[in-house]
Amino acid sequence: MYIVSKMQKSHIHFADLVADARQFFLGLPKNEHLFNIVSVGCERCLPGYTVDRARVSFSVMELVVEGQGKVVLDGVDHPLSPGSLFFYQKGVSHRIENYNRRPMLKYFIAFSGKDYAVSQSNFFLMESAFVRLQNFLELSELFELILLNTANKSLVSGEICINLLRVLLLKVAEKINSQPARESRAWSTYERVLLHLRENYLRLESMNQLAKETHLDPAYLSRVFKHFHKEPPYGCLVRMKMEHAASLLLKSGRLVKEIAYELGFENPYHFSRTFKKFYGVSPAGFIHRSV
Repeated sequence: MYIVSKMQKSHIHFADLVADARQFFLGLPKNEHLFNIVSVGCERCLPGYTVDRARVSFSVMELVVEGQGKVVLDGVDHPLSPGSLFFYQKGVSHRIENYNRRPMLKYFIAFSGKDYAVSQSNFFLMESAFVRLQNFLELSELFELILLNTANKSLVSGEICINLLRVLLLKVAEKINSQPARESRAWSTYERVLLHLRENYLRLESMNQLAKETHLDPAYLSRVFKHFHKEPPYGCLVRMKMEHAASLLLKSGRLVKEIAYELGFENPYHFSRTFKKFYGVSPAGFIHRSV
């Protein structure tokens, strides 16, 4: 697998006006029918972010996990919010806009060819498609695993990433086919808490603090969150901090202790232990492996 960063490749593959970006271009396959990853990334959209393309040469799937915006797929408008997932094949015109008051954080993956996993859902057989999912934690976790293994650059990372893409596509198909009916009051509470968590995770330190700021009983918060998110609130908070830390570590010039204090850890040693528990490697090792 050959990987180059955004700074080494033309901007035709990546959008401008983004922050906390982890973007990898793996290259177009010589055979367009070969199932392969072209590029993958996670980016926080800045004010003025707009992507307007008449077409691309591959298939793309994107998942919004924070903020709001709009996507226009072949002339059809779709509002974007957390849980919005959209797909477009090569040749489809598309425009993605960020709403500046609530900037988006989104994952994307571009791939070529067809595979068994693609055929498991009509979603991927259409020229373009849009859906809003209630529970998208597993999908964001799979995106993170693909990003982690892409940065790893081992001899088997390419095969690992292809198989993770298969799992990601199958998970999307599973979630689309089995979305439960909304439980209005509990779902509304969950959405409100998740939004508050995503907007304030850098300064939040505990589940009790989250419960207090969202005016909920901690026990009720835990039940509702685990029901829809399949993960306790504090676990989700740590996950967001570690994913943000990974973004910062990929940027040159940042000391581990600076990142630790920025994320609210009492000392760099606590941060390093937490990071290694989450990613299986120390912050220094993560930086070295990604160079």
